[in-house]
Order: sequence, then C-alpha cells, then structure tokens
Amino acid sequence: MAVPKFSVAEYLPLDVIPLILEHLTDRSVGFHRPDLIAQCRKALRLCVHLEGFTWSDDSTEGTDESDFIAYLEILQTLPLRELVIRTFYGLSDTVWERLQNFTALTKVSIWCMEGKPRILQGWSEKLGATLTHLELGRCSGVPASILISVLAQLPRLRALRLKGAPSAAILEILTFLPHLETLDTEYFGAAALSRYDDVPAANLRELTVRTSSVHIQGFQQLWPWIRRLTPRTSLESLTLNAFSTQGEAFVPRAFLLDMAHTHGATLKHINADSTQMTLKDLECLCTVFPQLQTLSCSAMFSAETEAYEDAVRKADNLRELRMNINNWAHIRMESLEKTAVEKSVRNMMLREGSVLRVVGMGSTVYRGQWVCGKAEDGTNILNFEIVSNVVQDRWD
Repeated sequence: MAVPKFSVAEYLPLDVIPLILEHLTDRSVGFHRPDLIAQCRKALRLCVHLEGFTWSDDSTEGTDESDFIAYLEILQTLPLRELVIRTFYGLSDTVWERLQNFTALTKVSIWCMEGKPRILQGWSEKLGATLTHLELGRCSGVPASILISVLAQLPRLRALRLKGAPSAAILEILTFLPHLETLDTEYFGAAALSRYDDVPAANLRELTVRTSSVHIQGFQQLWPWIRRLTPRTSLESLTLNAFSTQGEAFVPRAFLLDMAHTHGATLKHINADSTQMTLKDLECLCTVFPQLQTLSCSAMFSAETEAYEDAVRKADNLRELRMNINNWAHIRMESLEKTAVEKSVRNMMLREGSVLRVVGMGSTVYRGQWVCGKAEDGTNILNFEIVSNVVQDRWD
C-alpha cells in the first residue's frame, strides 16, 4: 500500500517521534494539510531533546504568522540551540519580539526576501554569551555602523555568513570577532578598501567571497582586499565566486604568490570555478601550496594532454582536481581522443607520490581506485580502475 504524502505525523506514534527527532523542519505543512497542524504541535511538545528548528515559508502571497508564533511558544519550553528561518516575506515586529525571548541559541540563520532587514538589532546583546554561528541573508541597505555595532556584541562567533553587507565594514567587523574561523561574504568594489587600518583579530580558516562586475577591471581591488582579510597564517580553504559580464577574470599571479607567502603552509582547498587560470597558474598553485588537497577552477584548453600532467606534477597531496573548460573550448576538448585523455588521467593518478583519485575535465569526471581482481592462475591481484561519467549536460 502506498504511503500518502505527509504521513509521518499521522502514522508514527507520538511517543516515538521524540526518540528519533533532534532537528525539526516545518515547510508550511499547514498549507498542504491543515488537519495535521494540531498533531504536529502535539508531537513537538514531546520532543524534550529538540535542539534545532527550521521554519521555511516560500509563499509569495503573504502569510498568517499565527502558526509560526504557536511553534515559537512551544519551542520556548525546549532546549533549543539552533534556529533557521527562511521566508519570502519578512518577519513582523510581533514575531521579532517573540524571537528575542530565545537567549541561549548557538546558531541563528535568517533569510528573508522582503520586509525589514533583520540583523539581530535588540537581540544580539542577549545572544553574546552563546552564539557561535550566524547567517544574515538580507543586510542590503543597512548602514555599516549599525551592522558593526550589532556584530561587535557577538564575540564568540566562529562562523559568519552575510549577504548584502557593506564590504567596507568587513575589515572592522573582523577586529571584534577574535574567534571567527569561517566567513562567507560579498565584495562590492573599490569602496571596500576603507580607511579602517586595524588588523583583523580573526584568524580565518575558511573564506568565501562572492562578487560580480560589469567589467573585468572591477576586480582589481578584490585581491588586496582578500589579503587584508587574512593577514596571518591560518587560511585552509578559499572559495571565490567572481563573475563578470565581459568574460571570466584571471587570477593575478602576484595574488597567488602573496597568498602563498602567508598561507603556503596551511591552504588545502581552493575553489575558483568562475575565475580563469592558465596551466602555468595551476602549476604555480601546486608548487607554492604543497598542502593543497582539492582544486577547482576554470582552465585554459590545451590539445597536448601532457600539459595537464605537468601542471600537477608537484601536487603530492592533491586528492581532487576539477577543471572547467570554457564553453568555446568544449568542441576542441571533445575532439581529443578519449584514450589520450584517459591515459593522462591515469598518469596523473599513478604518478609516484600521487594521491589524486578524482579528476574533472569539462563535464566528465574520472574516478580511480584500486580493486581486487583475479589473475589467470587464480591468484588475487590489485588493479587500478578508472571510471568516468558526465556530471552535467552541455547547452549549445
């Protein structure tokens, strides 16, 4: 018998749900099955060990917040530590006032498409002793001074994600967050180089920067800005999403060398799919960052497959390499003999000292592994097998 949608609340005994539930997500079940609302609330009251709750409402026609408020009243009686809110419309003042009653949260994530930007004003001082993870999905239009004053009251933060925050304020924010390890933010141009000269107190381990420009020259100040965010040896992961309407931006060689001077001994992961690199840049990365384990970027096409082998020859710790070949080069990439590409991939994986096991070239990903097989005489032998698959369709 087929089990109908939203069957959990109907068929699971209420005294069983709390035993298996530590994090609850409500995706507006009341809209689809209003008859289940009472049962959901009844079950929620029994979840005495509940630590996380996610409220998701993507309705674009407005919403009655009474259901959410009813959940909040119940959640106040539980040992809630994490709260995630994702709505199309913003949060009313009534809901915001109720939220400020939660004073022991370790994670808060708020993503709203409309309404007032909610950046923890009036709430941050109550969370300063506990909050370690914060995501604010709508900071656009908020003055830098207000954002700085709010975040300065959260000195225990270890992970921070901001969307729409003034780039010029980021450097000052980092001076108030000595324990911050993960930062995900945006860069909005030359104005990001503020007159604030203090060195950030944070030692970032993971940095994600998102930016876009109508022309490639718009990224010129991006590179010194990133270096100012990471002045000391600490960075382990760098993700860069930089888009331009006039083509892909090249990562300056000087930036790579400057970053290597500071983070050469620590950087393990680089994800720069939207930025262009030459094979010589790849070779430089694999040389100056000896601890590199994963690398993803847009690479220039080369008809000589040995050039790809040379680029990673010094990457003894590299485990995963993904190279997005530009659309204009797809046809030429596909024109290469499949056997020649697979031979180069095998050479990269089996090179002495290599631990590389995943290679992506364009839309094809190759994965290698040792498997146990049988020799002709029946004895066990180890064979290195490579399998490939297309991870995405190419649109022409």
